[in-house]
Amino acid sequence: MLDVVTVLTYNAVINLAVLVVATIAWVRNPHQKEITFWALAAWFMVVGTICSSLTEHVPYNIMAYIGGVIYVARTGLIRLGFKEFFGQPYRYWQAFGIAIIVCIGMVLAEMLEDPTPVRVSLVYLGSAANLALGALDLWRGKPGEALPSGRLAAAVYAVYALASLVIAPFPILYPIRFEGTTPISEWLTYTSMLLLVFNLLAFLMAMVLKLERSGEVQRQLAERDHLTGLVNRRMFLHEATRVAAQPGTAIAVLDLDHFKRINDTYGHKGGDDALVQFAERAARLLPPDALFGRLGGEEFGICLPRQNGATACGILEAVRLAVSTEDIRSDHHRFRLTLSCGLVVTETPARSLDAWMALADAGLYAAKAQGRNRVILQDPAPLKDEPPAHYPEASMLDDVSENARLSA
Repeated sequence: MLDVVTVLTYNAVINLAVLVVATIAWVRNPHQKEITFWALAAWFMVVGTICSSLTEHVPYNIMAYIGGVIYVARTGLIRLGFKEFFGQPYRYWQAFGIAIIVCIGMVLAEMLEDPTPVRVSLVYLGSAANLALGALDLWRGKPGEALPSGRLAAAVYAVYALASLVIAPFPILYPIRFEGTTPISEWLTYTSMLLLVFNLLAFLMAMVLKLERSGEVQRQLAERDHLTGLVNRRMFLHEATRVAAQPGTAIAVLDLDHFKRINDTYGHKGGDDALVQFAERAARLLPPDALFGRLGGEEFGICLPRQNGATACGILEAVRLAVSTEDIRSDHHRFRLTLSCGLVVTETPARSLDAWMALADAGLYAAKAQGRNRVILQDPAPLKDEPPAHYPEASMLDDVSENARLSA
């Protein structure tokens, strides 16, 4: 049967391996604060474990204060790492707040005849509190981001917190015996092994989330316009090909009027601000199932599934009015912009996306010719010659996305 000292020695060796990995990650990415917090947590874990392994050389009372408080602070640092990772607000004292409360509780426990069981119990309770708060932070995540392992990590930390909470009464119910300065306890042996597994899982989940974030960034680069955050041309055409195959889908092509004049008057920053604010305002007014993308420059595309001509016109007119009646803000400048839009609603017989886009383009040119700042619903009359495919991006997207995933 394993004794406590042997188990703690195993903990020290395994935790040292985690420390080496975390430190290498920090050296390679010193400006990523979440990695800094996690590396510090690994250092605290090793120092706390070493304190727990030195009972033959250091009085147990001193080890209980130092090792216990360090152990609790370690879980607080892990929590701050996740807050930084998800962009959630925090204060540095939050890493040590619960550890300080635990330390105060240890001091007050000295008034008891035998304070050791209460002190040990407080360490488990403090760790459980930090881990539970960390699980809540993981569950909240980052708005607009869905990492596949985010909820799994939250569940791991929640179970870790629950395990620490369940163990907390054991020191009081089954006090640890000492042979000299060496603790003797059967439950401490097995629970230490259990918590070692959770320690490893905790750091592994942090690594998994970092890898998934890198993959998400690569995917965003492949599928999203870097300025507006909308789907880019390739992704829009890829998704629109699928959506346009269903009758009753409105396809619109929008163009911001006199955009070159905005760039010439207010500079490229003014133009960028106009594109970003237009995209934000339009997105707020579109249905949840709408596909909205930037086709290039000041040209945008919209697909509205399950819409007839009247409702689609109403939606796009609302967008046009909102854009034309609200100021664009760029530094100290204020200016207005308008848009022209061509719209077509798919119907049988089925046509290719190129054909539907050509009809929407024709409506856009008609809107320009009629004075701009208007939406034109184009009649889907039969085309004499369907245009050849000139959107190779749609067929290439699967390969591009796969390459991005492989490189992440």
